[in-house]
Amino acid sequence: MISIARQGRDFDEAEYELFTYLTGQAAVSIENVDLHETVRLQAVTDELTGLYNRNHFHDTLDSEIERSRRFGTDVGLVMLDIDDFKRINDTFGHLQGDAVLVEVARVLRELSRDIDEPARYGGEELAVILPQTDLNGAELAAERMRLAIEDLRIPALSGGDALSVTASFGVAALPATAQDRESLIAEADAALYRAKRAGKNRVRRGGPVPAEAES
Repeated sequence: MISIARQGRDFDEAEYELFTYLTGQAAVSIENVDLHETVRLQAVTDELTGLYNRNHFHDTLDSEIERSRRFGTDVGLVMLDIDDFKRINDTFGHLQGDAVLVEVARVLRELSRDIDEPARYGGEELAVILPQTDLNGAELAAERMRLAIEDLRIPALSGGDALSVTASFGVAALPATAQDRESLIAEADAALYRAKRAGKNRVRRGGPVPAEAES
């Protein structure tokens, strides 16, 4: 709404027409800004979960690593994979699998700080970038997420009892366990698969950077 007023003289017809034209142009400009923002979000967001997509994840991780090097801060990374997700799809169907992903994504959003970046890394694998967070902090964050996912009760689309799911987690941090983006992701991913091999529904952390890499 635009309000225009003046004292001493009423607006004439030509002025009313001018105001109508200008407000119309303003409305179009605002609409274009909204449309541009919608398109921008679609380009960086996973359509199903509403989390950031893999491309945005990589761009953000690069930025956070650069910031950590400049200011001497840590960057934590959590990678997680929903346990036995293929069995869920095979038993209950892909729509049920989608519902599971949506609920797990909601947990990540709710437990993330404003500065964190939860993302869908691919398939049933998700990730959370944790700026200004060391390895211990990343492990604590992952454990909170693990417990919250374990507590989920997801409605069965076909009726019947609600579904329970679990997830396995791997955590890493720069500079404690990695020196760059590739090694940070690799360490978190390797820790994730150690959690899978150890029995699932647990958190494992990446190993320390070798002494020769630190020198």
